Amino acid sequence: MPSIDPPRRSLALLFALVVALAGCSTGQEDDAGAGAKAQKGEIRIGAVMFARDLEFWQLVEAGMRDAARSAGVKINVEVSNRQLATEAQLVDTLHARGDNVLVIAPLDNSASVATLRKADQYGMTVVQYNSKASEETFTHFVGVDNAELGRSVGKLAKEYVDAELGGRAKMALLTGDTEPNGTVRKNAFLKEVPGGKVATTAEAVGSPEAGAKAFETVLQSNPDIDVVWAWNGAAMQGAAVAAQRHKSKVKIFGIDMSKQVAQIMRAPGSPVQAVADQHAYDVGKESVTLAIKAAKGAGAAATGVPPATYSAGDAKAIDAFLAELGKAGAK
Repeated sequence: MPSIDPPRRSLALLFALVVALAGCSTGQEDDAGAGAKAQKGEIRIGAVMFARDLEFWQLVEAGMRDAARSAGVKINVEVSNRQLATEAQLVDTLHARGDNVLVIAPLDNSASVATLRKADQYGMTVVQYNSKASEETFTHFVGVDNAELGRSVGKLAKEYVDAELGGRAKMALLTGDTEPNGTVRKNAFLKEVPGGKVATTAEAVGSPEAGAKAFETVLQSNPDIDVVWAWNGAAMQGAAVAAQRHKSKVKIFGIDMSKQVAQIMRAPGSPVQAVADQHAYDVGKESVTLAIKAAKGAGAAATGVPPATYSAGDAKAIDAFLAELGKAGAK
């Protein structure tokens, strides 16, 4: 075997050392995950929400601002108006403004990945809340497990169906299958109600008006429906108002509380039987709290917020929700 002279041996050892160090560095970055960058200077948070049209988002924003205020951190809160192009543009705007932390509810599981990657390339710490993009390397997340939301209200629906309808019910679903969380919630709900037969479905996305229209549509085509399930706050609120207006005997189960739904549930003979809620204020508060920790290079990768459930006639729990809504300043 030929020998290696001292200069060549030194170069070989140096090359091996460089390769080893490079390998270690790459491994550490992979373990940290995309968007997990710590910030060296002042922490400035840029937050992105879908909109401000629902009390859910108003409570989220209130929680965010309270957490930032308590920590003495600057925060800018922007809305994408449910537009992917706007979502992407807002990341550019926040970065140009000097925000180095992005707290965002991604609009789309797949399409929003490009927006998160852009923020990561800008060197921003990225924390998702409410919904998650499909890129698993973005690990920081705060929210209620969407399957658990569906299960929670599904269990209450089963109790009602078993106790009041002899274990069998004809159901209509107001769905959000085109939205990030819609299908997960729906499937989890259905698994908990084996005695429920789905007679019809209607997409209810975007506004309470869409929810009301969807409710009226399914009732017109199937007037003998026993149970209606609503996948989110807009669908829930719209269905509740429409049911009250038409004096419907159907019972509504759904996800996300609001002031209007809570007031309807407080009234005798409420068409709304039960709601699973995400504790929107806590989601906003914890997302900023986690973002600050992540920007300092600390904290857990994810924070789970357990769902709350409300049933018609439970005045104490419903009043507690209304009190929280008032403190948060939601409209």
